[in-house]
Amino acid sequence: MHLLEPPVSLRTLNSSTIYLSEDYAAKVSDLPFWNEVKAAGSAAEFEDNFEMPLSNQDIVYKFGILLLELISGRLPFSKDDGLLVLWASSHLTGKRPLHGIADPTLGALREEDICRLCDVIQRCINPGPRERPPMAEVVAKLREITEMSPEAANPKLSPLWWAELEIIS
Repeated sequence: MHLLEPPVSLRTLNSSTIYLSEDYAAKVSDLPFWNEVKAAGSAAEFEDNFEMPLSNQDIVYKFGILLLELISGRLPFSKDDGLLVLWASSHLTGKRPLHGIADPTLGALREEDICRLCDVIQRCINPGPRERPPMAEVVAKLREITEMSPEAANPKLSPLWWAELEIIS
């Protein structure tokens, strides 16, 4: 999204800000932005409370958390396991079997695909922001893993998608 012209800068990125349309097109909503505008009341109050957009490294980290949520089927935090990143670290570092990170409801996954995806996740959630890959590299790796063409990754131009867009605007 930050490669678009003009770029779209997010101030938050997590699973609660991503919605899927009926044809599985992802719709990203920066919910805190709208909540803050509503709560601020005036432009001056809004400018005082405005949060800066996430840096590219932060977006990559948050995207890594999203990938971790997708493959594990777990929330970013739970009372039982704590932070998802900490729970997953034992799998990602080899202390526990890597295939144990995958949600069993996903069905049969190739061990090779799990390893490759976990490698991407590990690089995205690296504690050192400068060590994280650029998002373009993450996307290229995911396309390679999923064997999905750029055309297949674009949202479908279904009538439902256009109707939702019309309602929003």
